[in-house]
Amino acid sequence: MASAIGWYGPLIDLCNASSHVAEFVQFLVFVHKSTPVQYKLLQGGEVVRTDIQVGDDTRRFFSISVWQKKMGSEIVAGSVGLLQNVKVTRFGDFVEARTVQCSSFRCLVDSNKFLFSGGADSLIEEIRVSIATKEKLRKVVQWVRRSEPTISNTGSQSYKKKNLTSINWAVNEDTQSQHCFSLSDVLYMTSSCKAKFSASVGEIFLPVTWKSLNEIEVERRFIKQRLCTMGDNYLADDLICSGCQHCGAPLSSELGFNIAQGTNPLYCPKSSNHIHTISLIYRPFMLYVWDDSEYIPLLVTNKQAEVLFGNISAENVYSSFRRVKDVQTLEYNKVQEQKLCAAEAISQNDARAHQQRKQTRNTYLIWLILLKSILQQRKNSPLRFQVRVDPSKDSENGRFELLSMSIPCPVAT
Repeated sequence: MASAIGWYGPLIDLCNASSHVAEFVQFLVFVHKSTPVQYKLLQGGEVVRTDIQVGDDTRRFFSISVWQKKMGSEIVAGSVGLLQNVKVTRFGDFVEARTVQCSSFRCLVDSNKFLFSGGADSLIEEIRVSIATKEKLRKVVQWVRRSEPTISNTGSQSYKKKNLTSINWAVNEDTQSQHCFSLSDVLYMTSSCKAKFSASVGEIFLPVTWKSLNEIEVERRFIKQRLCTMGDNYLADDLICSGCQHCGAPLSSELGFNIAQGTNPLYCPKSSNHIHTISLIYRPFMLYVWDDSEYIPLLVTNKQAEVLFGNISAENVYSSFRRVKDVQTLEYNKVQEQKLCAAEAISQNDARAHQQRKQTRNTYLIWLILLKSILQQRKNSPLRFQVRVDPSKDSENGRFELLSMSIPCPVAT
């Protein structure tokens, strides 16, 4: 029967996912939220991946990455569905799942409100699925009902309309910061302001617009996976470019995130003399942060990226990165010279390599460690963020711009 309907692997509880890493499984889950990770080109938006957060009666939260655009658009927060042929993956200590070409989604209960009505019980009896699947569906529906005060609020947030207001005057920069208790409060703000909130970092997303990527290289846009799985040697090249120190605009519009509707400003809005100061900078990227209610993308430019990365400038990271590469080249040459050169040449090469190591405080390695620490999802305490909210933009194009970040200090009792 399994082969006839194209299933791979068993229907499992979310709590057992870690025992099925690299295997195909089925999940029957409630969808907390569904968020597309996307960026906008001049021709319009392109959805790259949809991140969904799901739960069942054995585990409240679990992350799944949906790589098929059509499937991502079909998965709606507040529904209960069956995910088939999904692959369990591990990134460091973090276990999640991802869809592949043969994955599919079947919605079983399509409304959060319907879950709490008597109609859901009769619907379960009519659904044509296996006995084990129907029993799991009953358990998930009962779990959702028991958790109604928190889950129903989470699901209903996804149906709120985001009202984007148009403005034709300069925003007052002296606006007071609003303290928000959750990301839901931030997400539905309709006026320009500064907002403070606590959240954890989930992903760093790099819009790679300066070069074409094949299907496999699309995953290079997601920094957490590159850090955990590949030990990427090209991360500094992708995250650092030439641009303005003050406003964070890349030198060429082909070299990064589209800050000013596809063209970089001729004058620097953050410099006293309005002149760009060109140096190596962090390429603008999107920082995805989350809490128990929502997760949102924050636009991060050069100065704010320095704060996020422990006040380490892009110049220092890249110069250290180049020195590390030079040392590796010297050591490779030494191995070759052992076969071809005299002992004197080898000794000179050893001295050069030793001097390079002495000069290199390996800022690049420190930076990589900080990156990995920031992305240790569910292991670090929430960070405190301050952002500028611009309701005239959408979430994927700079609606929330990072201003500062701090680590809350626990109060002794």
